[in-house]
Amino acid sequence: MSISNKLNLAQRELGRSVIQVNPHLAEEVRGKNSERLYFGMKDTIQIPDKLIQVLRANPNYAWLTIDKAADKGRALDTDLINPLTYRVMTGSSSGGPINILKGINDFAIGTDGGGSVLAPAMSCQLPSIIGAGTGLFVKNKKVSTDNVEFTGSVGVIAKKISILRNVMETMLGTTLSSNREKARIAIPKKGSLRTPDGKDMFDKIQHYLSSIDCSWYELIEINMNGIQNRHVGIELIQTCFKKHDIDMILTCEGPVDVYGYGETIPMHFGEVGKEITDNHGKYLIRAANIAKTTAITVPTETLASGIVVIAKEGIKHCQVALDFAEKLEESIKLPKVWSRYFLENDEKFTKLSF
Repeated sequence: MSISNKLNLAQRELGRSVIQVNPHLAEEVRGKNSERLYFGMKDTIQIPDKLIQVLRANPNYAWLTIDKAADKGRALDTDLINPLTYRVMTGSSSGGPINILKGINDFAIGTDGGGSVLAPAMSCQLPSIIGAGTGLFVKNKKVSTDNVEFTGSVGVIAKKISILRNVMETMLGTTLSSNREKARIAIPKKGSLRTPDGKDMFDKIQHYLSSIDCSWYELIEINMNGIQNRHVGIELIQTCFKKHDIDMILTCEGPVDVYGYGETIPMHFGEVGKEITDNHGKYLIRAANIAKTTAITVPTETLASGIVVIAKEGIKHCQVALDFAEKLEESIKLPKVWSRYFLENDEKFTKLSF
């Protein structure tokens, strides 16, 4: 898509998913590759300046937009509607994935404290990664609404996992090359956890694993009952990595914010608040950053759902997780109408004018 097309699309979304369009874009793209990718940056001052500078200096990328974020870092953005599920948009990195679906950007940079990159990406059927396990942290600590102190991490949402890998390599300044190693993988024990659609998470995981070569992986069933509670999820991740010598954890999460909204504040308002926040579809994506992991979401063919790959700290574990996630991505076939309408959106911009 031409630069003028992208500019026109971005300007049309001003005041909604776009906060600002780069006024120096012509200068930004000068001398850069003709097949460059455009990206948006979450509207926050928490992303380290060094990471912004290294992305802008890369000849393959151009910064096009500042993307809207949910007010006060909330898990929902009541100002925006998810263009795929038609529900209130998941936050707090809310504008970034919308701008990808609208054909404005190829990837988005966000921040994740308790699912603020992973959940919006999953709700929009897009892959994502957070870099807590590789040391990609934001500037300052925070305390969550359920009283957990944490440091947020920088994450990426994109159209494909290969883009996630390339952008992470740029920010980390190292190559995340293919790293074929044996790994111990924790999966939900059969009967321990059901998703909002009433299905056993174990069965969902097994369905996707049956489509890839798992000969290099040892699967260990773990009781994951209650992991929709963030405190339980954090404890489970830490127990898996420290006590059971697990390398990766797999869950199949979602539908995100479809049957219910995963927002903490309404939960404090009696039975009504609890009822509207039940069945939100968020499990370990709410705990992955706080546990200082590398976490990747891989979209599946079920609306606003995906597989979550969680790896322990370290570059090596990030490499293994990315390789595994790419295997899953290759085996999962998303609806053709989805790809045609949202991912291959190169239609020429048109508008009516006087």
